[in-house]
This record gives sequence, structure tokens and C-alpha cells, in this order.
Amino acid sequence: MSLRTKLLLLGLATLVLPWGGCQYARQMESVLRDGERLQLATMARTLAASLQGRRDLLVRSTAVEPSRLGPYDLQAVLLPTTPFLDGYADEWPRDSPYRRTLGTGSRQFSLLAGTRERMLYLLLEVRDARVVFDAPGSDPLDPANLGDRVWIAFDGPQGLQHQYFIGTSAPGPVYARRIETRDLGQQVAVEEPRIAGVWHDTAGGYRIVLRIPLDMLGTHFGVLVDNRDFRGQAPQSYGTLDADSLAPLGRLFVASPELSRYLGQFIQPGLRLTVRAPDRAVLSQADALGVPADVGNDFGLLSRLYRRLLERPGDSTPIAATAPIGDVDRTRVIGEVEVQQTADQWLALRDRALAQLLDLTLVISIPAITIMFAFAAWLAYRLGRLRTASETALTREGLVTTFPETAARDELGDVARSFSTLLGRLNEHTSYLRTLAGKLAHEIRTPLTIVRSSLDNLDREEASQAARSYLARAREGSERLNAILVAMGAASRVEEAIHAAERARFDLVELLIPIVEAYRTAFPQRRFSLELPADTTVCDAQDATPSTAPAAGNTAPQPGPQRVPPHVPLVIGGAPDLMAQLLDKLIDNAVDFSPEGALITLRLLAAADHITLEVENPGPLLPADTRQLFESLWQSRSGRGPTPHFGLGLYIVRLIADFHGGEARAANLPDGSGVRFSIHLPR
Repeated sequence: MSLRTKLLLLGLATLVLPWGGCQYARQMESVLRDGERLQLATMARTLAASLQGRRDLLVRSTAVEPSRLGPYDLQAVLLPTTPFLDGYADEWPRDSPYRRTLGTGSRQFSLLAGTRERMLYLLLEVRDARVVFDAPGSDPLDPANLGDRVWIAFDGPQGLQHQYFIGTSAPGPVYARRIETRDLGQQVAVEEPRIAGVWHDTAGGYRIVLRIPLDMLGTHFGVLVDNRDFRGQAPQSYGTLDADSLAPLGRLFVASPELSRYLGQFIQPGLRLTVRAPDRAVLSQADALGVPADVGNDFGLLSRLYRRLLERPGDSTPIAATAPIGDVDRTRVIGEVEVQQTADQWLALRDRALAQLLDLTLVISIPAITIMFAFAAWLAYRLGRLRTASETALTREGLVTTFPETAARDELGDVARSFSTLLGRLNEHTSYLRTLAGKLAHEIRTPLTIVRSSLDNLDREEASQAARSYLARAREGSERLNAILVAMGAASRVEEAIHAAERARFDLVELLIPIVEAYRTAFPQRRFSLELPADTTVCDAQDATPSTAPAAGNTAPQPGPQRVPPHVPLVIGGAPDLMAQLLDKLIDNAVDFSPEGALITLRLLAAADHITLEVENPGPLLPADTRQLFESLWQSRSGRGPTPHFGLGLYIVRLIADFHGGEARAANLPDGSGVRFSIHLPR
């Protein structure tokens, strides 16, 4: 993992702060929810205490016991909206426990009462296989023309009983009518415009929706259905009225209209106040739950995003609290208060605090991450410069001691200055080693001459056989020292020759062919093979005739001058003498480290922009790191011959390759049988 990636990950760790902010916001949300629940519970208890013993505020008649409703009693529900007088039941609750069903078999009806804004609404659904209407234009009191009819009866606020009937000659709007006895005992039907409704046919019967002002009603209320199969037939009556006297058999349980006004004093946006009877029937409700509370401005997209991240199941559920309403002596429960509030207020408080926290975190984190990433990129760039400088510090000319970042005053500057100092010292030591051979040759030559002359003088004197053996060993040692001096001198002379050499263009093939023949003569214990490019003619060592196949080599070359056959020239710029000396050093190295009878291959490869000269020989392998093979006085393998090795031959090869603008390389053969030295020369 790169340094930039690590620092970027470290910068991303600052995003733990928003996560911590979210956790804090959720804890704050829980605290706010608990506080809101306690506040609502306090409000519910306060409202319940204010309604304690106020039965007159709960129901219109204190004689009605809500917990003791009889089979004919009718309890009105609180309607959420005002029903339309259209004969449909869309605004009515579909499943209500207070719906009364009377009658049996194919003759029965269901009755549901509801209140809304000082009005009582009745939903009457009658099952009747044969609906019979009054005769059109007939007297509604003529028994011969009567059809199906509905009676309603109730007592008024003063205790007087009122009876009304509803009949019609066709579906549509209807009004309740009462029977009045006038002069001479004449009875007439008088419409009551305050009681209006609609008659609507249904599949299998009819539906009537009525509206009655609450100020007309008292305690008792009942409905009776007169069913006829044809006009003028005696009716089959059933319902909550006495069939003979039309007196109500049940009571009407309706919440007091004053209760709604009383609850309206405490209502506020986002709040719903509900008062229920002991049997959970809704007596009154003040609803502002859907009214948005003034909780401040929305914070836009980020605020919605934060809420989306923090949203949990149940967050938007209103908070509710209930409290019982007791009687005056607190021995009985006469109702219940429920307070509900939306979560908008505390969600808005949470979102506002979280938005400020996360906005501040993002404002800090994004520049911090950007700065850290930029710093990581700059640091990686500086480290890359140091890496490149360290990788290219070792060159053919020596060590590069100038390092980047040495002027920096931080830790990287300290490292760069340390590397620069170290490379300077290594360069001094390398320069000393490069001149060590010449210095040693100069210093050893005079003492060695004295030793050799002394040995020559002693050789002329008479000496015992033991002394002669010692003299032979001393002379052998002096010869080895002389070989060392010659090798050291050769390196120095090559360096001088390189500086004084004149460049010329010459054909590398013309140089190689006669040299290979000379190697066959000089090293008869080895076999030599010369491989040239496919479009270059190869000269066989035996008869010097042109051939397109590589020469296998021979240990017995023919005497006399060799003729170079026609070929495609491979011309390079440089010094032919130095190139021949380079080949001599490579062949000496190959002969020394290969067994007798081994095949030494010289290969010439031509490319568009360079020429490669390769020398392969079997023998011991090179170490893994071959960069120091071409340094002065560096030895990695022990030779097989009696000639000492000092690591100067490959050093000379490198110097000559550098002079020709090329590069010397060494590698083990892929099969592990030997080594290959390559000289890459520009074309």
C-alpha cells in the first residue's frame, strides 16, 4: 500500500466524527422523545383533572351512563368529516362497534349515528327484497297509498316526545314529517325542514341518510321501519320504537357540544386531543395533527439527507399519552383523555442540531482530507525523487553525490543529506580503489626488480639442493608478482589508451572473423563458434569458404592468411584496437572459467538501432547481483588456471564498452549450464 493511500485512509478516519455526530443525534432524539412523552403525559393528566366530575361536558344528558348502554341504546360516533347528504356511506366508518342491527331474515336494518358540528347524522341501511314507494301525488296519510316508511321518535330538551315519519314516492331528497291534528280532528302531515336527508336505492334494499340538529334532541331516541310488500298493506314493523305508541325504547348517547369548544382552548399545531367514553367511544376530538408546526426553516437537501440517514422505523409515529377522567369522588372512571403530538418538533430540533454539527464536520473534514491527500502526493513525489536519485547514483563514471531535497529542513532533508554524505565518502573510496592498481604497480616495481636481480645473482652462486628449491619458489613468487604488475599496468595503459584513442568507423564482422581464428590457434584446448546475423555470411575456420550456417569451430586451423568472404557490413564507430582488446578480455575470462574441450560461442546480433556482441561459455554461475562484476579489483569466481585473477579484465571490458557508447552486461544461461557476457553497442 502506497504512502498516499495510507495517508488518504488516515484522512478518511476523520469521517468518524460525522458517525459520532449521528450517534449523538440519535441519543438526543431519544432524550427529546422521552421528554416529549413526559410533557404529553403531564398535559393529559392536567386535562383529565380539569374534566374530573364534569359529566355535563362529556355527555349531553347526565342521566346517560356510558358504561351501561342497553340493547336499544344508540351511541353516536364522532365523524372525522361532515357527511354529504347523497345517499352514499363514503364518509362513514366501515367497521364500527356502535352500529346497531335490528330485525331478522330478509327484513332487517342497520343503524349508525354520528355527530359533527352540532349535528346528528343517521345512516340507515334497510334490507328489503321489495321496496314499495308511496303513490305519487297522494295524501301521505292515506292508508291505501302508503308504501315503506321509516319512523323516528325522540324526546326534546324539555322532555316532550316528537315523532316523525319519512316516506317518498321516489328515491331522492326527503324531509321528515310529523302528524298534526287540527280543527275538527283533521290530521295533516307537516314537513320539518330541520330534519333533512336522502333516500337512495341499493342492491337488496335502500339507504337513508338523515341530518338532525342536536339542539332538538333529548335523552331518548328510536327508529322504526314499516315494511310493506304492496301499497295499503298492513306494515310489518321492527326497530327501537314501540310499534303501538311509537315511544323510544332506547336512549341516545351523544357527547356534549361544549366539550369540543373546551378542547379547542388547548389545541395547537401538531396536537390532537381526544376524549373517550369508558368503552373507548370517541366523545370529542380537537385535531390539529396535520397542521405543520412552526419549527424553523428547512435546511434543504443536506437536512433531508441527514434525516434519511437517521430515520428509523417509528420515528414519524406520533407520541401519545393517556389519563383517566374520574368522577367527583374519584371512585369511577367516566372517560379518558388522550393527547397525541407529531414528531415534527423534536425531529426538527434534532435535524437542526445535527445539520449544524455535520455541516461543521464536513467543512473541516473535506479540506483536511484534501490537504492530507495533497501532502501525501507531495511527500510521495519527494520520496520518489530520493528513490530515483538513489537508484541512479551508481554510474559508469562513478557515484553521483548530489542528492535532491538536501536543502529541505525536515526529516527527508536530513535523510537526503545523510545519503549525500555517504555517497561522497563512497565516491572517494571508489576513486581510491580505481587508482590503487597504478599506485601499487609503481610502488612494487622497484622492490620487485631488486628481488629478481638478487635471485639472478644467487642463482650463479653455488648452493645446496635445499637452497635451490627455495630459490625456485622465490623465483616463482617473483614471477607471480610480475604478472600482477603487468595486469595492473594493463589497466592503467587501457585507461590512458582510451583517453588518447581516435575514433573511426569499422566493420565489426571483419574484425571478428580473423580474431576468432586466432583464438582457435591460441587456445587449442577449447572449441570456438562464431554466430553472425542471418543475412551475414559466416567464414568457416577450416577452408575459409562462405557458408550461411554458424561455424562449429576447430582446434586445428589452416595456416596462412585468412580471407574475409563477402558479407553485409555491421559498421560501428570507435577504435578497432580497443574492441579487439575487449574481445581478448572476454575470451580470457571464458577460457579460464570453462573446462577443457568446452565450446565457447561468440554471437553477433543486429537490430535496427544497436548491435549486441555475446560470449557464452560453460562453467560456474555468476552471483545474483552482477552489477559489481565490472568494477576494478572485484572477484566473484575463482579461476581454474595458474594465472592469478584480480578483477581487472572485466573492468577493462566496461571501460572499452563505455568508450564506444555501449553497455556491458552479464547473466547466467537459462539452463544453468554457464554464463553469457553481452556488449550492447549503438549502431
